[in-house]
Amino acid sequence: MSPSYSQIDRLLGTDPQFGDPGAIEARNIARYRLGLTVLARDFPEAAERFERLAKEEDAGLRPFLYDPVLRNAFENDLVALERHRPGPSEFARQLTQADLDAGDGLGPTERLMDPHHRPWAGRGVGWVWTEVRPEVAELPLAVRLEELKQGSFTDLRGARRIAPGQAQLAGLARGAELLAELLPYAGAGVFPHVSLVGLAQGAADDGELHSFSGGDPLPSALFVAPEHLDDPWMTAEILLHEGLHLKQFDLLRTGAMVADPGHLVEIPWRSAPWTLTRVLAGLHVYSHLVLFFAAAAEAPAELVERFGAPPVTEGVGAPTPGSRADREGGYDTSAERAGYLGRQALEVHGEALTPAGRRFVRWLLDAVAPLAPAVRVTVPEPAAAAPGSVQRPALDPRGYRKAEPVTVCPLPDQHQLLAYSPEAARFHWLNEHAWLIYALCDGGTPEEIEAAYTRRGGGGPDDARFALGIAGLTEAGLVEPVTD
Repeated sequence: MSPSYSQIDRLLGTDPQFGDPGAIEARNIARYRLGLTVLARDFPEAAERFERLAKEEDAGLRPFLYDPVLRNAFENDLVALERHRPGPSEFARQLTQADLDAGDGLGPTERLMDPHHRPWAGRGVGWVWTEVRPEVAELPLAVRLEELKQGSFTDLRGARRIAPGQAQLAGLARGAELLAELLPYAGAGVFPHVSLVGLAQGAADDGELHSFSGGDPLPSALFVAPEHLDDPWMTAEILLHEGLHLKQFDLLRTGAMVADPGHLVEIPWRSAPWTLTRVLAGLHVYSHLVLFFAAAAEAPAELVERFGAPPVTEGVGAPTPGSRADREGGYDTSAERAGYLGRQALEVHGEALTPAGRRFVRWLLDAVAPLAPAVRVTVPEPAAAAPGSVQRPALDPRGYRKAEPVTVCPLPDQHQLLAYSPEAARFHWLNEHAWLIYALCDGGTPEEIEAAYTRRGGGGPDDARFALGIAGLTEAGLVEPVTD
């Protein structure tokens, strides 16, 4: 691989906010621990199990975090709290069946399988859906797994799960090995985000099933048609493609990228518009595929000898029949699709992105621009407001203190504080600046807090960020005015 490919691979696989799987996982583990604490408070009948799991070391917590059935229940419980919908905890019901003392490193759903098979042991917690043991097939965990699978198959015709044979298991392992060696950072970095791997066949609107990832219905899971496991290059591409979707699922649990989730964008190679969230997911994949296909075209002889010749042309999927690209042509390479999605996201719909979303788009496009210059966008970075030009919001002269009961989890290595306010029933990710202001809200007046803020290097007397920070923390329910 040429130095430029190695550099781009490293850029895409090690960025602490968007690329580094270890950093993304650390934030998700922190969110999981804090979520368990919150659920223990709201569901006292399950508090003992929630609190016990929250105290596990990361290695012990990981199989539970990435268990697809438990994670679906965990996320659904959090959504119910956010929407103030009281009801029994599905997560508590499913966790009741889990053996917290097994100590074998298997997740509860993985433990239902026979045989157990991990296609990339040592690179992540991924396991293959082989067969559910007959004696546990009627347990709620197994029944729920089947329900979630059927929900994931809703948009497919004639969909059915396929039990893997030895040839398919070997094909998965070879594809994973190839991907990790071709792209040791961006490629290997998807494996920690993949838990369940299943085989399936069926048909979609644009042809026979190729592969898909579970996302919200079946988190941390992907399915692939068994006939696509014969060629390690195709398998590697599928694992990268679907693994990136699962990586983004984890990424979105730790910070919003879209301010208007319902915002729709026309897609030339599809007949129906995409939400802006899906546009970012597509951009995430196509940007990485620019690198994958470029690196594959110049793969070292040693890889070609072991895995065969790489693809001669890109396989980004045919346009949907009746779409503009189907009628007029074009948009048949990863670079064309990445460029279109990037321009739509920043140049046309940028106001519907959060600052993190705009950084995400620029990061992807800047990383692969040396390989595909046409993906560059022309929208300049938003100019920083001049000191003194931002109006300071009025603050309560009585002072500010931390709201109660707010639960927090510090991540000093990532310079973030994760906080949960029951008033809003939401997680808030505070950067160093907001964390500093939050820490200083101990009942003092605004003048006293700002003086301490200035001493700690937060800013000067004309810095409106202090007052804006107080106002933002108050709106989030993390701090409150002193009233007594």
